[in-house]
Amino acid sequence: MSLEPYSFCFLRYVHDPLSAEFVNVGVVLWAPKSGFLGFQFASKYRRLSRFFHDFESGDYRQLVSRIATQFERLKLEIDSPAPGLPFGKEPEHARDLALRVVPHDDNALQWSLSAGGVTASPAAELESLYHEAIGRHYDKDSRPRRDDHAVFRQIYSGAFDVPGVKSVIQKHEVIAPLAQHTFEHAWKNGVWNVYQALSFDLKKSDDIYEKAYRWDSRSRHLSAAKERPAIHLLLGGPEDSRLGKAYGKAKDILNGSMVIRLIEENEAADFAADLAGKVASAV
Repeated sequence: MSLEPYSFCFLRYVHDPLSAEFVNVGVVLWAPKSGFLGFQFASKYRRLSRFFHDFESGDYRQLVSRIATQFERLKLEIDSPAPGLPFGKEPEHARDLALRVVPHDDNALQWSLSAGGVTASPAAELESLYHEAIGRHYDKDSRPRRDDHAVFRQIYSGAFDVPGVKSVIQKHEVIAPLAQHTFEHAWKNGVWNVYQALSFDLKKSDDIYEKAYRWDSRSRHLSAAKERPAIHLLLGGPEDSRLGKAYGKAKDILNGSMVIRLIEENEAADFAADLAGKVASAV
């Protein structure tokens, strides 16, 4: 196996030069022995929007695509330098070439210092660098999130599928002066017991807070119905651990209402047993 040296550097989006916060958005790799020059970049900007709330997408995608095109042109010039072009001396580091495409002028796009190693395949090395530093974060961001239906199906549906329980469960519409809502799962035992699955597996803290406030308000209004219901919210938390604090605050918001009972994922088994016992004693 023949190994050859290579160098690489990352293209960074620097949102605020004063704070120096950045996100890697691209990587360029240069292997002079084989003349390989490669640039790979993230065309999507959702990660930037998540990191920097006032990020303006603008023409970001067009900009990085244009940079990629310039690298393709640069590769052609290196392979077949025209008279007068400054490639008589072979570039030593990837950053030397990168600065020809995006000069260092303290703008939002900046290059990291060069690093390097040896590899049998510069193209495979470029792919690996991109995945580890950039691509895997987008893969994580793009995972499917659980909606309300998924939370019910995956966690709570078993409690309602028990034969004794299933026979009494029905739809019920709660109508109040300022709100109405149809609950897909409900049963009456003196009062209407209604159940709503709520997923907080959302992208941002603000989304979690907004959903909590919305259901807190809705529940308070529904409690003014002529037949006041007992509202049970079956919760599904965020799978992103960084949103745990926001989820905790959302539960505090909902717990502030005396008309709501919260059931969490780790209480699903106890909830199922409690529901079956209440239904059995009421029949």
